[in-house]
Amino acid sequence: MLLLKQWKKAFAEFLKSPIITFKNGLILKIEYRNEHDKLHRNPEIGPACIGYYENGNIRYKSYWVNGERHRLDGPAIIGYYENGNIRYEEYYVNYKIHRLDGPAFIEYCENGNIRYKEYWVENKRHKLDGPAFIEYCENGNILYEGYWINGEKK
Repeated sequence: MLLLKQWKKAFAEFLKSPIITFKNGLILKIEYRNEHDKLHRNPEIGPACIGYYENGNIRYKSYWVNGERHRLDGPAIIGYYENGNIRYEEYYVNYKIHRLDGPAFIEYCENGNIRYKEYWVENKRHKLDGPAFIEYCENGNILYEGYWINGEKK
């Protein structure tokens, strides 16, 4: 019986219509909200919020569960340059900045090179086996490295 209730809830969520915001006749934003008016969508179905540039390209995608940034299998927020290249990626689990298998924040230059990356675990900048913050020059050379463990600068 519990599985049937979960399936019905998931199916109803899948069918729920988004809130679409227009500007000058163009789609500016698409949002999915729950019954408490919080951003919400099953991350396996897709992002809860998608923003658009005036040229129609995606500005950002963000994944939310019951009003909290959350995604287990990828970045919870992905920002894009107007040309479509990725601008940044942010990883959250239950609204905590968190990623175990790589950097939790990554920002890219418009040419696709990494500008900086940060390693976070449970809302604390953290990395045991190297720098927790690395900033790069636009050509890809390392500009700065910072070391943190459990949120404390070393």
